[in-house]
Amino acid sequence: MRTIMGKRVLLSMLLVIVMVFLSACGGSGKNGDKSDANTGRASQTSQKEEKGSQSDVEALEDVNPIPEDGIISKDRFATVAGEDRDISFVGETDDGIKYTWVYHAAQIQNPEDQNLKIRFDREDLEDIKKKANNANDALKMTMYGKGLICPPTLTVVIPEAWQSDTGMLLKEQDDKLAKMSDVTILSQPSEEKKSDKDKKAKENDSAGKDAENTAGEKAGIDSLTKPKEGTTSLTMTVLSLDGDSYIVGGITDPDKLAAINRQMQSVASANANQGYDGETVEAADEYESESGSGTSNSSDSGSSGSKKNISGDVANPDQGGGSSGSGKKSGSSSGGTVTISINCSTILNNMDNLTAGKEEFVPSNGWILKSTKVSFSDGESVHDVLQRVCKDKGIHMESSFTPAYNSAYVEGINQLYEFDCGELSGWMYNVNGWFPNYGCSKYVLSDGDVISWVYTCDLGKDVGDNSMY
Repeated sequence: MRTIMGKRVLLSMLLVIVMVFLSACGGSGKNGDKSDANTGRASQTSQKEEKGSQSDVEALEDVNPIPEDGIISKDRFATVAGEDRDISFVGETDDGIKYTWVYHAAQIQNPEDQNLKIRFDREDLEDIKKKANNANDALKMTMYGKGLICPPTLTVVIPEAWQSDTGMLLKEQDDKLAKMSDVTILSQPSEEKKSDKDKKAKENDSAGKDAENTAGEKAGIDSLTKPKEGTTSLTMTVLSLDGDSYIVGGITDPDKLAAINRQMQSVASANANQGYDGETVEAADEYESESGSGTSNSSDSGSSGSKKNISGDVANPDQGGGSSGSGKKSGSSSGGTVTISINCSTILNNMDNLTAGKEEFVPSNGWILKSTKVSFSDGESVHDVLQRVCKDKGIHMESSFTPAYNSAYVEGINQLYEFDCGELSGWMYNVNGWFPNYGCSKYVLSDGDVISWVYTCDLGKDVGDNSMY
């Protein structure tokens, strides 16, 4: 009996063990399948979320508000990159200054975040005006971004009517003002009451005839140079999103310059006739040096001493990246002419870092090729023109194709290679003052483009490109 019971107990235990074993094996199989399924679902969910995150990006419209932090994301720019359309971004400051950025999407090849916020300042700019050869008007802009994905057009509307008719966008470099681009100025003074117009007309008629009231004459000069009520639209191509830049304006209209000159002569005559000196004479000198400005190096336009030139202290645009900033659309022409130059003047300030034996390849003035006009065919790139010009001029040039960037990379020109003058040295190019964020064989040329090849010893910072900082 005990034997039978023992056998039954043993059999029962064996059955239990087998059932537990089978259950474990079956469970393992099911659990394994479940784990695989969850992993698959997790993978699919991840893929869906990834796709969803891309599809959830808000596509850019033709006109878009600038967010409070100023940043338009890389993903949003990717929604329009390469399209033949203009994308606008609009903003406004608390003091009523409105501004609009316009990006031509066809020029965007490598989208990146762009900070489009601007802080403006119209006060305490007398030193800047003086540096700009006594400019008549000035506006400071502070930006907070880095490199540009294409050279956008910026229009700023300020709530006052400038008297200036010609302008430039400048940036301080080595305590000097370097030109970034030209500025188109459109002033719209508010309509004046007829009584005010008649009063001013009477004052202007008597200007220069009655020099007994010096203060009146000074007021006459102010009426020709100081901002009026109204608005001014300032349009330019921007080549940098970082730091401070300045819009300066000057007066070049011959009739207005002549009127300013007559007013100053009246003030000087009043001072001389009445024996004024000291503060009054200094006031006349101030107007002679600070009112009625111009912005070009042209000859006198009917005045002497009243016309000012804001380009005298401005760095040569061909030496470091400044340009007229035409804002033309890349690749939109059917051939034409471009201007190209090759410069390595930065090495002259870093000769101690130059690879031994390379000294003979550095020209004494830094110019390997001064600005030269050349023809190009439709569809040709910056790299194509560089190759042809160097071959025609007998200038050594070596480049290679870089798959990572799908573009040619210029390694050396005139036997000067990357890293020959330090670990941050090498060749860079800019077109119309803008340093593209893609390779030179991908930049398709347009008629009138200005190409500058420059050697940097500081990752672009010494040639005007601050996109890496």
